[in-house]
Amino acid sequence: MVEPIDPAGIISDENDEIKRYAADHEMKGLERLSFWRSPLATLGASTFPEKDCVGYAILKRDAVPSRGYDSWHVFEAVFEQYPDRHNCLPNPMKYSVLLGSGTVSVGGLLYAQQNTLNKVCAQVALRSLISRIVRRDVSYREINDFAQPLSPQNFDPSRGLSVEQIRAVLEGFKIRFRDIDYIPTDREYRARHPYQRHIYAGVESGAGALLGFHFTGPAIEMMESVEGRRAPRHIIPFYGHTFNKDTWMPEADMAYFRVGESFGYIPSANWTSSFLGHDDNFGPCFCVPRLYISNDKVDYVAELLKPGIRFGGVQAEVLALSFLYSVLNWVSQTNRFNQISLPQNAWLQRLVYNAQRQSIILRAVAIDRDEYIRHLSTDKDWDQNVEDKSAINLLDGSPKALWVVEVSVPQLFPANESKLGDIVLNGEVPLTGGQSGQAAFLIVRLPGCYFSAFSGPDFVTVPSRLTSHVPVIRLTESSL
Repeated sequence: MVEPIDPAGIISDENDEIKRYAADHEMKGLERLSFWRSPLATLGASTFPEKDCVGYAILKRDAVPSRGYDSWHVFEAVFEQYPDRHNCLPNPMKYSVLLGSGTVSVGGLLYAQQNTLNKVCAQVALRSLISRIVRRDVSYREINDFAQPLSPQNFDPSRGLSVEQIRAVLEGFKIRFRDIDYIPTDREYRARHPYQRHIYAGVESGAGALLGFHFTGPAIEMMESVEGRRAPRHIIPFYGHTFNKDTWMPEADMAYFRVGESFGYIPSANWTSSFLGHDDNFGPCFCVPRLYISNDKVDYVAELLKPGIRFGGVQAEVLALSFLYSVLNWVSQTNRFNQISLPQNAWLQRLVYNAQRQSIILRAVAIDRDEYIRHLSTDKDWDQNVEDKSAINLLDGSPKALWVVEVSVPQLFPANESKLGDIVLNGEVPLTGGQSGQAAFLIVRLPGCYFSAFSGPDFVTVPSRLTSHVPVIRLTESSL
């Protein structure tokens, strides 16, 4: 269905902003396209079958005669992520749009294209992710107004945004993030801090991630060496990932390519073949192979953090690993297995065995406390046990923003997406200025038992009815 529409809201706002930089700008067209699984009887119908709506796109035509510019672009679009059993979209969104004379909600993540007037790849990538976090319409004027003070004399949004300006935009919207500007670093640093880990941490928790890279190829080399111009750069947003149960890499990495190496744990990211993201040059909902863009081509990565969270997913996994081994060492050294009635728990024994081989799997998920409590309260373990409410009361009074680092083993996680335990951290602790990671510790849950705050040299233990594995956390849907 194609509907000519009048500019309003952030579209009118954009028209006003473009005139700051091109006084003769004129919007020459604005249309809304919607896509449906079944025929629509009449254009003027008061309501449409929402379940049949696949997506929508608002197309905008801008002209600037003084620049010889006259072009259509996708101002915004939302399409359902195509169904595939490997696709994982944490924190899926529902966007509401007026279609005909009614309102329809469409699931997906906002996509947009640059117009090279008041927005290029940086602005459209930021708008896609920011809209999901702040849960409202975000205008390009807002984005540019946060960036402009860093170059007050000659700010031109059509030239893109610097790393400092991207940071200023995120800070302006009060979005916390962890980022790396790779340009001043060397190859060894890039190898120690692979961008993939930060993208995965951002998308797995439902906040998203940004990836900036530079162009390569013979023509680019000529441009740099002969013309003295730097390689063009591009930035794209990511919002999900694939989960491939049959991937070869995690097992092969340990067995063949890291023999004798101490690596502590296996990140759940190793079962990701591709990240799901947009590219405003090509379209929405692309699979970008996780290892396709080599480290030396990447200039910038940013892991966005959910509201309330103060440190990143990679930090959460490192902290969780130390707490997990502290609990296992304490149990082993003090012979607590008998005291807490767990000596015959086969799943705990499997966990201990894999921990000794440094082959446990960790998956960090940023989650609201109440949502985690619902997860504990409703999920059943393999033996159909449900958690006792008194055990869940351990979380009473805990911070609202949590990192839950799930613990699993290679024979379990890829087979049925289940886990054996959780390390729960206070996500609101700022791990800066000498702040000890110990301040983030809340509880460790293992099959049959919780381990909570220290009492002198010991942990406090509380029995758990969850004595085997339970499903991993699935983040729920949000709306805008």
